[in-house]
Amino acid sequence: MKKTFAITLLLLSLCLSLQVRAQKDWTFHKEKDGVKIYKRTTDDGHEVKLVTIFDCSTSALVQLLNNVAEYPKWGYKVAYSKLLKRVSDTEFYYYSRYDFPWPLDDRDVIMHTRITKDASTGIVTLHSVADPGYIPEKQGIVRVKKAVVSWTLQPQGDQKTKGEYCLSTDPGGMLPGWTVKLANDSGPVTTVNNMKKLLAEERYQNLKLATAQ
Repeated sequence: MKKTFAITLLLLSLCLSLQVRAQKDWTFHKEKDGVKIYKRTTDDGHEVKLVTIFDCSTSALVQLLNNVAEYPKWGYKVAYSKLLKRVSDTEFYYYSRYDFPWPLDDRDVIMHTRITKDASTGIVTLHSVADPGYIPEKQGIVRVKKAVVSWTLQPQGDQKTKGEYCLSTDPGGMLPGWTVKLANDSGPVTTVNNMKKLLAEERYQNLKLATAQ
């Protein structure tokens, strides 16, 4: 009896170990315009990771990601964004609506974002999780119920920052395969290129990080 129990525990431990390891394995998809794209599949669905180098300080990137009203200027298919609540300099809720091609319904999402900074490394992390019930759903728009977004910003010196972006989401409803592929392929590169253009503006230069703790 004890032997059977021990074997069962061993098998369970092995399965859990393999599951955790599988969830951590990213597959390199492609590189374009200096943006490396990785993908993986987990129990929650498909996930995307981007890795790139920004020619700006970490402070500039935090400032950009804090400016919710300007998300449509750089976010792929973001038609509208609004800050719902500023809890503190390092925590806020925001709303975004995404433009989907006809005859598909647009999507919207409410995200809860927290910003942290590692004092020893200078690495800043922005972690956002969907909060679908924060405000009532809107007629004719599909509410995204599941989404997790994270930005990891690592200073590289000489006004350069390594940015790592991870997205796990279920957009809701039945979507054509080409729509999902477009979001996974063209979307990330378009988003990063738009960000880099904005970060080159004078207002994002020589900023000192005061928002991340």
